[in-house]
Amino acid sequence: MTYSLRGKNVFITGGTGTWGQEFTRQLLHMGAARIGIMSRGEYRQVEMRRAFQQFSNIDYMLGDVRDLPRMLSVTRGYQVMIHLAALKHVPVVEENAREALLTNTLGTQNVIDATMANGIERCLYVSSDKAVDPLNFYGITKLAAERMTVIANRECPDKKFITYRAGNVMGSAGSVVPIFQETLSQTNSIKLTDPAMTRFFIAKGDVVHRACVAIESAVGGEIFVPSMKAASLEMLSNIMMKRLGQGDVKVEHIGVRPGEKTHEQLISRDECKRTRALKELWVILPYFASAALQAHYADCPQVDFTEYASDTAPQFSATELEALLESESFLTPIAHHPSSPLYFKKSSFEFH
Repeated sequence: MTYSLRGKNVFITGGTGTWGQEFTRQLLHMGAARIGIMSRGEYRQVEMRRAFQQFSNIDYMLGDVRDLPRMLSVTRGYQVMIHLAALKHVPVVEENAREALLTNTLGTQNVIDATMANGIERCLYVSSDKAVDPLNFYGITKLAAERMTVIANRECPDKKFITYRAGNVMGSAGSVVPIFQETLSQTNSIKLTDPAMTRFFIAKGDVVHRACVAIESAVGGEIFVPSMKAASLEMLSNIMMKRLGQGDVKVEHIGVRPGEKTHEQLISRDECKRTRALKELWVILPYFASAALQAHYADCPQVDFTEYASDTAPQFSATELEALLESESFLTPIAHHPSSPLYFKKSSFEFH
């Protein structure tokens, strides 16, 4: 019988971000009983309270996944955990490795411990394509957390620990698309690393919908991956300059920065041997899949590719990518907001 999020109390770490707010919208629509939002940023919580002020079944709490006593305290009474909290900007993490380790990896262990201690039924860990054959420290912390989540499922068979790995979500904080939108709107300029770079993209509604499908359908111990198309930085920047630029756009080439890959992978060559195709998702089985896992996916075909990388995966056409940007409101100029650091002329971006 398929698990249902309807009527469940759901706790979200890092819940005030792009992913967290979209999860909240969809969970409310699905009939979740209560939603707990925890994050470190007071102001983002104030903003989210305003955006969802008509809903009385959302609880907000300040906290940090590094703080195990706080995690144990605030997660009581919830049946589902969605773990989003992370330090994610590649150059920042490279310069602050200890902080990233504490949040991304040890913080995930605290989430696991709170899940085990408080009767939580299902825990979804949201990972990144950076975890596949990691080049940077961010990817290393996410890969470690993936493995910890898989191991937790084996050690605690009465819970379901699930991993969900995705690429770029349109509009996630500090990512390339909103930064391009802002700098083009305010300074008619853009900073490019390598135009040949490719990345996976997906709309936030789609990626969260599939994550909810993963929560409800999981056996436990799997890594779910949404099917995603890719695009080059050159195509993305050309579309956004055409739609948002005014005359001659100033283009500054800044080169690839430490820790950045030219192309990303969602599924590695080794993982393809253990990957099965579902309707909306791929599912990667762990090295030592349980009998329940093997039986559940026995009739699902193995994928027919040898790796899923952003340079060889299905690519967006320019028309498709422009339509996706349009649907997510990233081709509309932004009014000047001088108090935001994102509008400083020296701003850079994170193409992650």
